[in-house]
Amino acid sequence: GSYAPVTEAWERAAAEIIEAYGRMVNGPIADAAGGGEVQHSPSPKINSAAQLLDSASDIQAHIDAAGSEFERLFLTLQAALEDWGIRVERWQRNAWRQAILTATGVDLLTLIGPEDVRGTVEIYLRWNSDLIRDVSAQVRERISDAVFAGLQNQTPVRDVAKQIREAVDMSRTRSKGIAADQLSKLSSALADERRRQAGLSVWKWRWSRKKHGRKHHIGRDENLYSDDPAMIGKVVKGQTILAPPAENDRPGRPPWCGCRGQGVLVLD
Repeated sequence: GSYAPVTEAWERAAAEIIEAYGRMVNGPIADAAGGGEVQHSPSPKINSAAQLLDSASDIQAHIDAAGSEFERLFLTLQAALEDWGIRVERWQRNAWRQAILTATGVDLLTLIGPEDVRGTVEIYLRWNSDLIRDVSAQVRERISDAVFAGLQNQTPVRDVAKQIREAVDMSRTRSKGIAADQLSKLSSALADERRRQAGLSVWKWRWSRKKHGRKHHIGRDENLYSDDPAMIGKVVKGQTILAPPAENDRPGRPPWCGCRGQGVLVLD
């Protein structure tokens, strides 16, 4: 995914930073990148404020270099993000077209296209750009905290290396979660927009069947809702159409929500 290169870049930088920290405290290390044993002296051998300042400056140079690499990488990631948006839109459009064809026998092939939802896709691309920057900024901050606190407190290399690797691992886990969540959010937003474009104001809540679903989302499963105030309160096939939840609590909107809204054709 688009987030993986960020973690990979900081993983490479982490190995260099750990090695630099080890040199400063006279503790040669082994297999810093692979997470192997770190050989070190019992405690850092930094005996003066001048040494501490020089060590901090050297480490800061490594961290700044990693930040510069990310900025160069970000240009490539922008292209990858745009490709992701195109692929998600195409997949959702084909799924929507097939659903309409199955339900009504009408093929919308020539009536819908990517330009119809361009604004929505661009909003999510900008959102993901910000999230990618935040993932990088967060791992950078954690690595900096670990290193500079280590220098100040004379923390052994092994312990600092462990903290740095944990920071990278946390960014990897967060990246995977964000990528899955953003895919769900964009898919849901595109489905809502296609439904509105088709003039379907009524929709059915479909619970994701996830293992740890939100209780109030599970309770909404199969309920009918409408964005049209005139439809609220009407009864369709024994079900009363309800007012929709707040925008940030609709299907696919809260973090990690896999629920979806299914358009419903109501014939008066």
